[in-house]
Amino acid sequence: MLRIYLLLSVFVITVTSCSSVQYFNSYWNPISSKENFKTTEAIYYHPSDKTSLKVFNNNTSIDIILETNSPITLRKIYNLGLSIWIDPNGKSKNIFAVNYPMPVDIPFTDKQFRSYLKRFTTVEFQEELIDRFQDYEIIDRQINESVLLNTTYVNEEVKVFLNTNKQVLFSCRIHIPLKKLYFDKKPANSILSIGIASVNEADQEYYSALSSKEYIQKRVDELKAGAYESKYELEEYWTNFRLLSKE
Repeated sequence: MLRIYLLLSVFVITVTSCSSVQYFNSYWNPISSKENFKTTEAIYYHPSDKTSLKVFNNNTSIDIILETNSPITLRKIYNLGLSIWIDPNGKSKNIFAVNYPMPVDIPFTDKQFRSYLKRFTTVEFQEELIDRFQDYEIIDRQINESVLLNTTYVNEEVKVFLNTNKQVLFSCRIHIPLKKLYFDKKPANSILSIGIASVNEADQEYYSALSSKEYIQKRVDELKAGAYESKYELEEYWTNFRLLSKE
């Protein structure tokens, strides 16, 4: 009897834990202060690609910041683009996306990219990124819309910003009005999902840019049981955040 009771207890705990919604609270940001964006600690860290997320919101907008100090991850972003997906219903579905940066035409090998990074000071690299990455794409599946925009357009509601400094190799901030996600609904205390992935998948054209050594390693990795087959792309992940209604 005791054994049956213990088994039932374990079952109830398991079901309860699986059914509960796991999320992180966003930061309340009443004023779009750039200092808040820079000095506030990351809310979530993804170890595979060494990326971190910060999420801020107020009653009118949400700001999502993705950062990394990994040159390998930055090469993935540089070559294949960065896609930030949002599901305002918190179900980890591809509903609204900002694709930025967009993929480059000619991908870098690891050796080429490290050599490329060494050419610039911190300030020069910031200017290089801003100059190279001006186009971004918005995909809204709620209204079946896909729009290509440019960072030089000052009147766009959805905005993107790049930042790099001595502490952060790459930092991308996406600013989205909440009405773009929720229309006339009140989003206070809503739980939304944020997904990170590459815009493009590595294909044969991408692999042609690899050195012989890198391509051989790719083939070896594909033959290994359980190997991560998309090591040249960002590892896709989803995280839930609860939007706050007050500070």
